[in-house]
This record gives sequence, structure tokens and C-alpha cells, in this order.
Amino acid sequence: MSQSVYLKTACERCSGHIEYPSQLAGQSIECPHCHQMITLPPPPPIPPQRTPSPPPPLVPSSVRSSPAARRHGIFYYVFWGTISLFATLAILFVGFLFLTGAGAAFLIGLSHRPVTVENRTTTAATQNLPGLSETEIEQARSLVTGLNSRTDAIEGTTWYSPDPAHNYQTAVYLYIGQNQTERPWLRWRIRYHGEDWLFIQRYRVKIDDAEAVTVLPTSEIKRENRGGEVWETFDEQAEEHAHVLNQMLAGNTTHLRMEGRERYKDIELGPEQLQRMRDVLLVFRYLGGTWPAD
Repeated sequence: MSQSVYLKTACERCSGHIEYPSQLAGQSIECPHCHQMITLPPPPPIPPQRTPSPPPPLVPSSVRSSPAARRHGIFYYVFWGTISLFATLAILFVGFLFLTGAGAAFLIGLSHRPVTVENRTTTAATQNLPGLSETEIEQARSLVTGLNSRTDAIEGTTWYSPDPAHNYQTAVYLYIGQNQTERPWLRWRIRYHGEDWLFIQRYRVKIDDAEAVTVLPTSEIKRENRGGEVWETFDEQAEEHAHVLNQMLAGNTTHLRMEGRERYKDIELGPEQLQRMRDVLLVFRYLGGTWPAD
């Protein structure tokens, strides 16, 4: 059994309020206030109930759209590509230095002042030949008188040289310079004489049965001509080439090639020529000069 719903309305004549059950809506009744017949109004329409919308389905985070990635200009990629290239080269260079013998030699060269001798680089402390014995001193005294000596009156320098120094022919020899205030110095001269230029660029030295080694000039070769004859002269501090000179003086025979741009000339230094060079070196040490042991 449904429960009655009471409605309210107002009388049009007396404006009195009338309360009635909904079942009487639309019927005529007597107004309890003015006793006039009035028609009760129908009940107000019931508004339709709205069905709530279901919540949106949950979307897994894995399928949610991510924000658009930021795009960079071409300069950005070129810049960082260049940085990466130089970083890679630096890493490879450091690896080369520490993992190869050439790299080790390079590091040694950076930490010491190199001394070039016959295309070799040495950084070890130089050990000189010991002082002369009594026998060597006596021998040197007699050898001094056999050398040609000439004193420069202006410079005060005395030059000691063997006989080949003055005949102007092709020759290889050592000679000494000395003044009153300094230690003597020793020089090495290789002189070419001929009718045609060689335009010498380097020298090849083969000592006995050993492999030939190269001697590169460290200063300009002097070139002269006179009366259809030419001279090309290598004249440098002997100590700069001490290693190859020591090998020559310790051997029996030296073959020396003067290599030019288009031709070359070979000469042989036998026991007599090598002994003359040993004698000049002995006099040099006797006069107070020092000479590397190797």
C-alpha cells in the first residue's frame, strides 16, 4: 500500500491555503475557508532523474602519451660532435704515449733537452774519457810539435791541424782551436774537391763490417770555386758527432760517401788517416779538452 503524498494550493477566492492528498488532484472540493467549490490543481510533474556518467576508464601509464621531445638545431649536434671527436683523439694520443716505446721516448724528450748525434737522441748524462796517463801525456807532447799551428793575431786563437788541412784536396780530419781564456775546442772537417759540384746533402759512413750510418750536417756546407775547381766543405763542432767519430776511431777502416743531389763521391779512410785523427784527439785532451766516452 502506497503512502499518500499531501500537496498544497491556495484558494483563488479567499487565498486560503488548502492541503490535500495527491489522490484528489484534479477534483473539485469545497474550500474549507470560504466554502466555495474549487478545482484542485494536478500535482507538479516529477523531473526526470539524471543518470550519473561513469568515470573515464583508467589508462595505464605505459600507454600515456609523453610530452614531445625537445628538438635541437644543427649547431647543437655539430658542436657536441666536434667536442667528442677531439676527446677521442686526446684519449688515443695519451694511450699511444703510455703503451708504446715511441711514446716513452717522446715523454723523455719532453722532460730533457735533447742532444742530436748522428740522428740519435740521447738524454743521459755524458760521461767523458778519463784523464791522460803519463804515457799518453808524453806522447801528446811529441805530437803537438808535429801539427801545423797558426795563431790569429786579431782573435788570439791558435789553430792546430794535421797536414791534410793545407793541401786543399779531398780529405777528412780533426783540428783544434784554442785561445788564452777558454778550453780548446775540436772540429771535424770533411772536404770535397773536384771539377763538378756534388751539392752534398748528407754523408754515409760505414765502419768495418757494420751497417752504414747517416751523418746530417747541422750547419750549411761551405761551397767555393776557383779556376774550374770546386770545394764543398763540412766543418762542424766534433762533439756534435762524437758517437760516430768514436766508432770510426775504434775501427780499422771507414768508407765515407758524400751524397749530393745527383751524384756522390766515395773515399776510404785507412789505418793511417784514422791514426792521424786519434793523434789530434789526444793532443786536444792534452791541451785541456774533454771528450765524451761514447
